[in-house]
Formats: sequence, structure tokens, C-alpha cells
Amino acid sequence: MPHYRLHRDPRSSHQQIAAIVRALGKAPVLDVGAAQGFLGQLLNGEGLAIDAVEPNPEWADACRPYYRQVMIGTVEQVAFPDEKYRVIVCADVLEHTVDPAAVLRKLREVAADDATFVISLPNVAHAAVRAMLLFGYFPRMERGILDKTHLHFFTRDTAAAMLRSAGLSVARVAATGVPLDELWKTGEGRWMFRFFMRLQHLAVAVAPRLFGFQWIFTAVPVAVAKKNDGERTAEKTSTAPSDAVCQPT
Repeated sequence: MPHYRLHRDPRSSHQQIAAIVRALGKAPVLDVGAAQGFLGQLLNGEGLAIDAVEPNPEWADACRPYYRQVMIGTVEQVAFPDEKYRVIVCADVLEHTVDPAAVLRKLREVAADDATFVISLPNVAHAAVRAMLLFGYFPRMERGILDKTHLHFFTRDTAAAMLRSAGLSVARVAATGVPLDELWKTGEGRWMFRFFMRLQHLAVAVAPRLFGFQWIFTAVPVAVAKKNDGERTAEKTSTAPSDAVCQPT
């Protein structure tokens, strides 16, 4: 199983997900598929209670200093504690599962009623994959969008549909670029590396469906989304100017 590195690019999935969880400020947090504990490392010292699920025993051991508790096993196998998590993170996990929607429905059982789900999934519609398909190639790779252990491949729309089938409503979507520090491990700090990083940031901002490497979804249960929509509608109605004309008495 390949080892991954913590990505420092502020627009990487590691940094964006940590920023979302930090901004939410809700706990406890469940990090599903914690790998070597990157989320725990980035949120260390924030005062948030974070639990982890990780099937790789070696990675689970590496996680322990950064989490309240680490459950070893797949999300389908582990017995969760008697806890209601207010934030559940599934970072590059669901594409490895047999039934992603069923996994999310299981996680909803240990989620608080107002829980927020933060989910990242690879974008199979990335320009590089489109180019390979154009020439008849769909290789299985060691990592990345075409990782040979991926059981599912998602576009933005099919990912959103999968979340809806699990009873979640998408509140926000962000895209990440290709992790250049993985492709060019000695490039960080060089002017050319910084140039390509900024160029990619621009490309993702202009055409995320084409140049987005991953999608990061922030989602809430449908009932919560409907309640929030109702409250916003009521607020707009109560603050709207009245058409009535006051007559002097």
C-alpha cells in the first residue's frame, strides 16, 4: 500500500478539508480512512475531539498521537462507540468501498442530527483522463484518479447523486488540483514549481470540471438542509419591505 505525504498547498484536499473542519468548530469529529493521520496533524491543538477509523495497522499506529481514539478496521467492519459525531470526514475513502451510499447511511447512524459531512472524491472527468480515453486508454495506476484499488469513478454530478441517494444534501463544492508535490518531489521552493502551481490554481478556478483533480463536498442531512432553507426564506420574508402605505390617522 503506497504511503502518502501531507500536502502543503493551501488548495490541496488536506488543507481545504482541515480548513472546513476548523471553520465548522464542531466536535466530536470522525475521520474515516485517516491514513497516517494528516487531518489530526493539521488540527492538532485546535481543541477538537477527533476519532479515526483506519484499516491499515501501521498507519493506525502512526495516527494515535493525534486522535482521541483510533478504530482499526474498515468502516463497514468497525464497531463504533456510543457517540454522535457532529462532523464526519470521508477523504478519498468512498471510491474504495463496494457500496458508498450504504457506507454513508451507516455513518449517518452515528452522526448527530445536525452533522456535517466533508467528503472528497476523485474527478474521473479530469482533462488527463479524458485525453487517455480519447486514445483508447484507461490504465489502472498505483495512485491517483485511476488508482487500481478504486471500485467507483465519479464526476461532480454522479458524486452529488450518490450523496443524495444516501440522504445528504450538498451545501458546498470545491475542487483541488493535481498534487504537484507528488509528481515533482524535488520541485517545491523552485520558481518553476510555484509558476505551475499558480497556473493550475487558475485553471481549476476557471474550469473545475475539466482541471479539478478531486471534488470536496460539504453536505448535511436532507432534513437539516430543508430546515435551513425554510429559515432563510422566513428571514427574507420578515425583512422584506412592505408594499403597504401607512395612512395618517
